[in-house]
Amino acid sequence: MHKKIFFRYFNACALVILITVFALGTVTTGVLTIRDVQEQDRQMENAAQQVASMLQGMPANYNVFVGSIVSGSIETVKKTINCEVVIINQRRRVVQTTLPDGVVPLLAEEAVERIFEGQTYRKQGTFIQSLGESYTIGVPILGDDGSPIGGVFATARQLRVNSRMREVMATFLICGLGIMVIAFICVYFITKQIVRPLNEIVVATRAYTKGDFSKRITVAPEGELSDLAATFNQMADGLERLETMRRGFIADVSHELRTPMTTIGGFIDGILDGTIPPELQHKYLALVSEEVGRLSRMVNNLLDVARIQSGEITYKMEAFNLTETIHRVLLTMEDRLEGKKIHLSLSLPEEAVYGLGDQDAIYRVVYNLVDNALKFTPEGGEIAIGLLKREKKINLFVRNSGQGIPEAEAGRIFERFYKTDKSRGENKRGVGLGLYMVKSIIDAHGEDITLTSKEGSFAEFSFSLREAEGDI
Repeated sequence: MHKKIFFRYFNACALVILITVFALGTVTTGVLTIRDVQEQDRQMENAAQQVASMLQGMPANYNVFVGSIVSGSIETVKKTINCEVVIINQRRRVVQTTLPDGVVPLLAEEAVERIFEGQTYRKQGTFIQSLGESYTIGVPILGDDGSPIGGVFATARQLRVNSRMREVMATFLICGLGIMVIAFICVYFITKQIVRPLNEIVVATRAYTKGDFSKRITVAPEGELSDLAATFNQMADGLERLETMRRGFIADVSHELRTPMTTIGGFIDGILDGTIPPELQHKYLALVSEEVGRLSRMVNNLLDVARIQSGEITYKMEAFNLTETIHRVLLTMEDRLEGKKIHLSLSLPEEAVYGLGDQDAIYRVVYNLVDNALKFTPEGGEIAIGLLKREKKINLFVRNSGQGIPEAEAGRIFERFYKTDKSRGENKRGVGLGLYMVKSIIDAHGEDITLTSKEGSFAEFSFSLREAEGDI
């Protein structure tokens, strides 16, 4: 594919160069030809006027003495501007010419009539039969009273102009070929330079399909291709991070599934083979039930992530009691709070606060945030939960004491499957989906969630929600 792009681009540039050189050559040759024709026209008219001025007041019989004087002048004109000169008298007879001996000029009747009307004659065509196609200029010879008494014609074949055109075209052809060769070489290397990043992208993409995300694109630091390369490299970075998180996720899920299944299998086998006595079976069955519940929650979380990614989840926006939702979440975690001797600080308005959103989804958001705070709050630490109302918005925050979240990892805390290094060490349970689901739900509500953290001190998550209007 990249070879096709190369040849298409190269052929397009080559075609543009060819058309440009051809058009430029045509225009240049045309302009120079027109200029040569105009110059020759001017020279011929000036020469004819000079001869006519010399013969002003010429007698009707045009005596030999006068003819000998003019003869030298018209021969000079012939040699200078390469044209033939013909002079006619009042009787419309040819009395002087530079034509070779024996050549009898048969003048066009139209030309003679124009001269004796006192007008200048110009024409491309046959003026003298023996000369064939030529360009002719004729001017009248005026008498003492200003009336025409004869005429001077200067006629020339287009040999000089045609010769000039051939010279220009030959010169331009040689220069044009040289320019095209140089241009084609430049276009070839420029095209290769442009296509090179595309070739690298093809190579990198093939490597990505095999699971190798280490390939990166390198181009010049400026231009559209550098933007393309930077975007592609960002994509590669994202894919590499996602692949790393995916592998970690698989390892975490395998561990999360293996541990409770091993526990469940061990307890069930103990009950079946009598290792666990009847009086203890209820206790171990309760542990089995707890592990099954944990597996169920993890599977549900995975299914919910799949539904969020596919856009299948729809949220029912309605007014609900946000204060009550907080209390319900805390009630389910009462034993865990007491077990870790957590000091709970609530900052809630006296009257109930009503928000607008999907009640079940917001319940999960609050639950995940408080659950996350419990996981990382040391024994005897503090968790603070509060509601703030401002400008028809509600802000709910969950703050816990502890190690906090490093600044370098704060920007990725809401990514799917992401777990900080500290969480991997301190929290063996979970696969890094809780905060991702929180962010997805809040985004679907058109609201924001933020993290404020001080490493070694605290971490605080805060999200906004629209306040329900009217009487509830």
